[in-house]
Parts: sequence; structure tokens; C-alpha cells
Amino acid sequence: MNTRQFRYILTLAAEGSFSKAAKALCISQPSLSQYVKKIEKQCGLPLFERTNNEVRLTDAGRLYIEAGRKVLDIEHQMEGQFTDLMEKKTGSLIIGTAPYRAAGTMPGVAARFQSLHPGMHLVIREGTTAELEEGMQHGEFDLCLTMLPVDPLFFEVEKVKEEELLLAVPASFSEEFAEEGTPMGKQFPLTSVRKLDGQRLVLLSEGQYMREMLERLSVEYRFTVRPAAVVKSIEAQIEMVKAGVGMAIVPSGIEHFAAHGEVRFYEFREDLPKREVAVMWRKGQPLSETAKELKELLLQ
Repeated sequence: MNTRQFRYILTLAAEGSFSKAAKALCISQPSLSQYVKKIEKQCGLPLFERTNNEVRLTDAGRLYIEAGRKVLDIEHQMEGQFTDLMEKKTGSLIIGTAPYRAAGTMPGVAARFQSLHPGMHLVIREGTTAELEEGMQHGEFDLCLTMLPVDPLFFEVEKVKEEELLLAVPASFSEEFAEEGTPMGKQFPLTSVRKLDGQRLVLLSEGQYMREMLERLSVEYRFTVRPAAVVKSIEAQIEMVKAGVGMAIVPSGIEHFAAHGEVRFYEFREDLPKREVAVMWRKGQPLSETAKELKELLLQ
């Protein structure tokens, strides 16, 4: 057994199909299939159950994965120890995050990190939650700032904060959505989620966390979602709201991207689910000392 074998099996387990795993590993699907069969022959047991176009780990496969992670972790730990011995003073850390957090949260974190490590810099890559998880699984990031939940089989997390849901309404809309003024302890006036019924909403693309949450709320509170536009990012949602295209449900924190008077924000009186933000890294992967320091900055 070698680390390449472990990486192939780990990737196949994560992707769930030979075609996706082969693409991620940049090899042909037949080559990967033959390679896995060779490993299974060496082990004397099948590592995967093959059903149609999908694969699932067998009991032997789960044992192999567990052992493989330990081997890769030891290798990664050794590399980290070598780095620490050399007292690394230069280089970079790669962090993945949503675009609006890259603009809202990361500047302050990057400034504090640079003051601690003047010779280093952060590389901030933006993506959706799904893109961040896929990239982390393939070792593209040191850390990610993402949404919970994530798959505990592949990732470790530490919760950073909770984000409440806000209703963003174009300033040009004449209808008043506030049910009362701004209560003590609240930043914005209160409204009801039921007021969304029949309103035109700027939506995120299908499969994104906020889109799925909105669809669940529409079922629970029995309101009809009327799409005004569909966009990929929360920043684009806010720009659409500014332009008067429609309203949107957005996370708290995004209000900093709208100048005073451009958008009216409301909090919901209902006890709606909160978005849980967390720092994520690959399970079993020992973090370097600088990555640990960055994690602590993100948790502050």
C-alpha cells in the first residue's frame, strides 16, 4: 500500500462514482477502475459495492479508509513538523469562503493575520458551499469559512457564529412591511414571513442553502414563491433588490453591502432557522501552527 492508493480510494469514496472520481483525479475512468480492482485483489476483499453508476463503501472499505486517513495524516503531520523546524516566515495560506464574507469578514482577519506574520499572505478563494466542500475534499484549501451542516465523515468544524434571516425590500416599493417599529434589542423593524405570499422574490440558484431554506419556509408557512429573478450569489441578490427587481431573504451581515436608503431591511417575528457559520478543515488533517492561528482569528 502507498499514499497514492489511499488517495484514490478516499476520492472514490467521497465522489460516490468512478466517473466523478476519475475526473477529480485527472485519470481515465477505466484506469481508475482497474487500479481499484488491483487494490481490492491485494486486500482480498471488495472495498466498494457497485450499484448502477454509484459506489458505496463495504465494511472492508470503511476499515481501509480509516487506515488510509491515518497514513495520510502522519505524512501531513511530518510535513508540518518539517515546516515548523524550518521556522517558516514566508508563504501563504489558502482559505475558501462565500463571496460576501470575503468582502465583509476577511479584510479584518487578513489585516490581523498580516500583523502576526508580515512575511505571509492569505489567498482567499470564493465559492458556494458545495464548491468549498468539494475543494476541501481535494486538498485545495487550508481552511474554509462555510455553512453547517457538513459531512462529519470528511470534515471537522468549529462553529463561529449564527446569522439571522432578514427580508430585503427595495426602497422604491411603496408597500410597508413593518408590523411595528424597531423593538428594543433589534436592529430593524419586525415583519412576518407570511407577508411573502404572492410577492416577487429574487432567488438563489437551485441547490444553494438559502434557496432550499426558502422552499422549506414556503411549505411550513404556506406562502407562494413568485420568482422575480434567479442569481448565483447573495451579492447579486442585493444588487437586484437595489434595482427594484424584487425582494429577497438574505443573511444578516449582508446589510453592509447596501448604502443607507437603498434597501429596507426587516427582521422576522417568527423564530426562523438561523444559518450556522463554521470554520472547516479536512477530517484528521493536522493543522500547521499558522493555520491554527488563522482559525483562532476566524473564531474571534
